[in-house]
Amino acid sequence: MAKPTSKPRRHTDRSAWEPTDWQCIGILGALTALFFLKILLGDAFLWEDFVYQWYPFRQFASSALAGGEIPLWNPYTVHGMPFLAEIQTEVFYVPMAFLVFLLKDGRLDVYWLELVNVLHYLLAGGGMYFLARSFSLHRLSALFAGVTFAFSGFLVTHAIHQVITGVVAWYPLLFLLFRKALSERTWLWVFVAGLTLGHSFFAGSPQMSLFLYLFLLCYFLFELVHRHGWKGILERPALNMATRAAVVVLLSLGIAMIQFLPTQELSELSARAQISYEKGSEGSLSWGQLLTLLVPKFFGVSDAHAYTYWGPGPYWHFWETCLYFGILPLILALLSFRLFKQNATLGFLAGFSIFAVLFSLGSNFILHSAFFHYVPGFASFRNPARMGVFLPFLGSLLSGFTLHHLLKGLDTPAERAEWKKRILLVCGAGAVVIVLPLIGILDGAFPFLAQVQPRTFVRKELFIALGLLAAASGVVYALVVRRGNGTVLAVLACGLVFVDLYLFGSNHNTADTNPEDHFRRSDPLVRFFKSQEGLFRVNSRNSQGMIMDRNQGMVDHIYTIEGYTPLYLQRIHPPASTLEKSFDLMNVRYFTVTDSARGTLGLQERKRYLPRAHMVFSSIVTRSGEESTAQLKSPDFDPWTMAIVEDSTHIPLALPADPPVWQIRIERYQNNSLRLTVETDHDGLLVLSETYYPGWKAFVDHQPAPIFRTNYAMRSVPIPRGTHEVDVTFEPDSFRRGMFITVGALCVGLAGIIVTRRRSRTAGGKTGQQPARP
Repeated sequence: MAKPTSKPRRHTDRSAWEPTDWQCIGILGALTALFFLKILLGDAFLWEDFVYQWYPFRQFASSALAGGEIPLWNPYTVHGMPFLAEIQTEVFYVPMAFLVFLLKDGRLDVYWLELVNVLHYLLAGGGMYFLARSFSLHRLSALFAGVTFAFSGFLVTHAIHQVITGVVAWYPLLFLLFRKALSERTWLWVFVAGLTLGHSFFAGSPQMSLFLYLFLLCYFLFELVHRHGWKGILERPALNMATRAAVVVLLSLGIAMIQFLPTQELSELSARAQISYEKGSEGSLSWGQLLTLLVPKFFGVSDAHAYTYWGPGPYWHFWETCLYFGILPLILALLSFRLFKQNATLGFLAGFSIFAVLFSLGSNFILHSAFFHYVPGFASFRNPARMGVFLPFLGSLLSGFTLHHLLKGLDTPAERAEWKKRILLVCGAGAVVIVLPLIGILDGAFPFLAQVQPRTFVRKELFIALGLLAAASGVVYALVVRRGNGTVLAVLACGLVFVDLYLFGSNHNTADTNPEDHFRRSDPLVRFFKSQEGLFRVNSRNSQGMIMDRNQGMVDHIYTIEGYTPLYLQRIHPPASTLEKSFDLMNVRYFTVTDSARGTLGLQERKRYLPRAHMVFSSIVTRSGEESTAQLKSPDFDPWTMAIVEDSTHIPLALPADPPVWQIRIERYQNNSLRLTVETDHDGLLVLSETYYPGWKAFVDHQPAPIFRTNYAMRSVPIPRGTHEVDVTFEPDSFRRGMFITVGALCVGLAGIIVTRRRSRTAGGKTGQQPARP
């Protein structure tokens, strides 16, 4: 037998420097601080939806919680809306709930909210690091994967959508815990995984949670067949694994019920209860946008500084379709297919990545349509390209595997030669993809390149991509041909991917305007409204613009008829025959007017407007929203004297011969309740200028009373003659049921952790040894 021409190289070098786990986490923390340095120093701020939606949500929630009240209802925007049921308000998400302790004079400093958002990037990177380590990857390889995922394009561009980054940042840790739940002998990890997965739902993006559950299901099925084979899936070990997976999922769903049930109730009554496939496929990735895996700004950019986007769809498609996670990680992820025979898990990860990209194509491929029409849950959401998050998530992990393999060293010249060929193929293909548009061959395929500004911008981005590709190719080649310690190259790889992603996204979210200053621009108006007596609402916008931000009411506790929330109700404003009647019904005292001569907006006071609560003694019964609309639009409808009641149990009232005499005093008005004293000399209806919604309950002299849907979108309570104390409280059954289930699931989970820990310690004590750490 011929002797080998060279000795196999050792797979490890004990003399090589390797950081500890916590040093790596420290490095990730330092890189996170560097990436978001301007925000952390207060020199820049998050922008767009963070300003218009999430800061008002958090301000309102924190102030309500500080007052000892769970914010079930928001009376300040859109004529009143459910608040907690809108899942994106994150009321029960622990990192956000802690902000209640940071209020100062009832106001939340936006810095603390931004800090919580930034810390999620450390959670994403740290979670990915420990996930990679659980696969026995080298620490520097795991660090590489952590850096790649934490600062990937999807996470960075969605920094303004804290509910998305909030859920996605948990992906690596949840995958790690789920793997432990399936494979570890102790049941401790089953309960920990279930509790953590359930809590992640409170971060506020049910779409990203749904995607994660799909991934975990597919991974479970893969592991079930891979470990036990098709013939063994009904045997005891496989059934034990299935039981563990089922307990994780059921426990997590139980934890989420306090949020899920109210959200489900609101969803069914919202304008998004049913969306068409055309609407659901908004935010689809196009085939041409796969170029952005190498040149992330090929179609321009939409960031805190400019909307210079030339790609398919509106400007916001830039961040919805951004799958970039660095050129070096992309190369390493593509090279990981060389390792599939050694590790079947890598094949699964790569396969799901491909599935995610095909799903992200939305209306440009059949996969999303199949899920939308036939798989429950998927027809509730737009932006199918968000499924593409699994490309940077799993691509980061795959790239870590490849880097780990190369750091161990290649044993033979033949193996090195094979890797060189694959590097040449992958990097050569990438170079061709970049060079073709650089020399103008693809100009005809992308019409926007005919314009000077886009062409100049894209050429610059192509040169940057070409330089990064060259550097990445050099690092990979050096890892293959090296004959010494690879630590320096591993550190260089980590540095290169950070520079790559830093160049792409470090400036993406650095807006100049402080969100608090944005809302303080209306301080004179706010002070004016608060100086006026009584309860009234404000119309803060018309067709020419807004005098206050659409969610200003939540920030400064001003009652408005405008606002923004994704799950807004189907019935918001009563459709009366005239704007004056609509304003009367909604208790509008001030409305926005346009000064045509100056081109400015101003306010005008309505001298006569209906109070927040009033009595009527004439009513008409209708059976549907259409009938109510027709009656409201009738010229004979007078909101001051009559009501349209959409409830067959109500007996119509006829106006008495003698003019009724009544008086109402509002004794207490809070977010979730109000108390009134009503004096009337005739039986009548107490009409509240408040949005009708299931869960509101009425009590007249402490006895339950019905609440009717009135005037299309409002509430009324029948009041007999006399003097009465009336309480109206928001106590939705969906919240109560969800709370009981959640508390029960939490008790089961915590009890499971305590029992399994005690058993583990007892078992260790009986053997005279400490129990092995999982």
